Amino acid sequence: MRDSWKEKCRLFWLHSIPLMTTLMMMFMFLIPIDAVKVNYFRPSVGAICVFYWTLKRGYLFSYISAFIVGFFIDSYSSTPLGVNILLMMLTACITQWLAHYFQNASFNAGWFIFSLVCCGIMMIKWLLLSLYFGHLLSFKEIIFNYLATVMFYPLIAAINVGVQKYLPQERINE
Repeated sequence: MRDSWKEKCRLFWLHSIPLMTTLMMMFMFLIPIDAVKVNYFRPSVGAICVFYWTLKRGYLFSYISAFIVGFFIDSYSSTPLGVNILLMMLTACITQWLAHYFQNASFNAGWFIFSLVCCGIMMIKWLLLSLYFGHLLSFKEIIFNYLATVMFYPLIAAINVGVQKYLPQERINE
């Protein structure tokens, strides 16, 4: 009985490592900065991590994890509640579909695929926020956010690769 309880605790912690890593990195990048121009150039760390973990270890990063990431982004940012939740879950859904084709792709191919997925997600975000506020928003902010996100992908992916090395290589049976 004790071994099964310990095993369940171990599996719970192993399953929560990608989500906890994502949340810690998000909070590090969301530290308030006084310069208004720098705030536009903030990468979407949540989108990078959702894409990476869903592509590489989809069984450890579920839709519930994507929902939690989106909820924390919505809670911190000035976007209406639900926009980033929808976007993170959409990112997880698209990435899970693409994982069949690109799971073992090279880093550059993964970066390229992420840049395409991120472009679509940013366009949907711009459209949803424009609909919410009732007028077309400045496209400049979305472009800067997109460029920052694509530029920071190698750094965030390298951190995730480092964390992934400590996870078991085989699928964890539940």
